[in-house]
Amino acid sequence: MKQPKVLVIQDISASCQISMNVAVPILSSLNNSTHMLPTALLSTHTGAGFEDYTYLDLTSEMSKILDHWKQLGLSFDGVLVGYLGSHKQIEIVKRIIKEFATPEAVIVLDPVMGDHGELYDGFDEEYVQQMRELCQLSTVIIPNLTEAAYLTKTPYQKGPYASENVERLMKKMVQLNKKQVVLTGVMLSENEIGAASMTQKDQQVSYAFSPVYPGRFEGTGDVFSSVIAGFLFQQISLDLAMTSAVEYVEKVIKRTLENRPSLRFGVQFETDLLFLIERLHALKK
Repeated sequence: MKQPKVLVIQDISASCQISMNVAVPILSSLNNSTHMLPTALLSTHTGAGFEDYTYLDLTSEMSKILDHWKQLGLSFDGVLVGYLGSHKQIEIVKRIIKEFATPEAVIVLDPVMGDHGELYDGFDEEYVQQMRELCQLSTVIIPNLTEAAYLTKTPYQKGPYASENVERLMKKMVQLNKKQVVLTGVMLSENEIGAASMTQKDQQVSYAFSPVYPGRFEGTGDVFSSVIAGFLFQQISLDLAMTSAVEYVEKVIKRTLENRPSLRFGVQFETDLLFLIERLHALKK
């Protein structure tokens, strides 16, 4: 079976199971030849539980790497874009899509900008506008509710959500790239959380849910987008990719709750990689 050559663009948190640390093994386990372009190197993630973390911006190194890859004639069948720390890094990703993506490449964008109704520190409206432009170059966009609200200039609402509000927001989102969108963090009731997908072509919404578990699970967004991308790079449909991702994230959360006294270092995703491998094999039959 031919392996797609794919590129992951996001940060590395040296001691946490998030971002690049989960994307590479998940994509690789789904039979993708995986390459990395780190955007930053951190000692930990920047969320609750960590202070005085280190942060090394790799923007200048990214450009040097691309110049070398250009000499080597590298190209990619798929690109997964995660955390980008600056306006300049968005411009670098635009260059990658233009110069390194094959004509049929699948571009998966997780527009990491905010959560709980607020932008992350360091991001502003100019950054949001640049992210809108990057959405236009993407095959699939995977925002959470906060990011979707900012990208579509829609007031943020805390869940649970009425299905018609979710679908209205998704119709706005899918206009940004005229292709496909997956919305994460969707709650139609207090007891379930999951995702919704839509394609610009048919405008129909599909849902996938799992039970709500108590706690804050760092890295599950990165896990989710990595699974979506990994299946799409293997030419699996968006709905099947989303359903598989929701199921896998639930397994990972349950595994983490069983085995980890502290959640701040991320989730135990490795143990259930076999689930993804077996699911891909079944869908490829």
